[in-house]
Amino acid sequence: MLKSLRLRRYGRYVEKTFCYLLVLVITPCFFIFEMSVVRPIVVKTYHLGEIKHLLHVICSTFCFTNIVGNMMLCIFTQTNLKESVISEHYCELCKINRPATAWHCATCDTCVLRRDHHCFFLSRCIGLQNQRYYVLYLGYVFISLVYSTYYNYYYVLTKFDDYDLYLSAYRVINPLLRYVIPEPLGMRDLYVLFLFLNMGLVIWSGGLFWFHMRNVLRGVTAREYKSSCRVSWHSTKKNFIDVFGTRWYLAILWPFAVSPLPRHDIKLN
Repeated sequence: MLKSLRLRRYGRYVEKTFCYLLVLVITPCFFIFEMSVVRPIVVKTYHLGEIKHLLHVICSTFCFTNIVGNMMLCIFTQTNLKESVISEHYCELCKINRPATAWHCATCDTCVLRRDHHCFFLSRCIGLQNQRYYVLYLGYVFISLVYSTYYNYYYVLTKFDDYDLYLSAYRVINPLLRYVIPEPLGMRDLYVLFLFLNMGLVIWSGGLFWFHMRNVLRGVTAREYKSSCRVSWHSTKKNFIDVFGTRWYLAILWPFAVSPLPRHDIKLN
């Protein structure tokens, strides 16, 4: 029992550390690299006009703002059940009556309103109050990765002549070619590797966004989807508004927009 608690504590430290790295290092460094390294070379090499250049800066800044805004609001928004409610469901750990859709998270050690899942990357439970920010965070991460992959491809292309890019790609994919081609691996091959990682992250983030957005439209949480214990009979639009709020058209464009949930008693359902 003591060993299990110790492992859980170490796991929590690892989770928190990764969250800090994602917020303070990975996300801003990725944006800085794209804007200060990739952008100038692509603009200079392919002779992009001032209008296209300005549009690129605006789109990049817009996506970055939404990623950081939704990520921070998702982390700092409280989703736990603070007090007991009138319900027949009782949590032995929290010693309170909880709504039917509230579940206890062993990692956070609290009951979470309409709990979807515990996110390792953000070190936070996703529930009633922050699901909007989480889904939009995934959506803008996916859009940004697609956008950056497009520009990173042309950036990497500037490092190669003719068909050298495809040869380097084959060498990265198939290590056996390193013994056939005597040329050692260099920085250019590292650029190709990072491009492949970028493409892999596009597929991964797109799959996550598709899964969670589908659950939003169906009106179920990830837990309910896996256990098939609940089906929403509401319309797709109503399920969408239940997560993104009555002012959803502003919420999807600006993370700090006020978009209240339509029902005051939603946490009791």
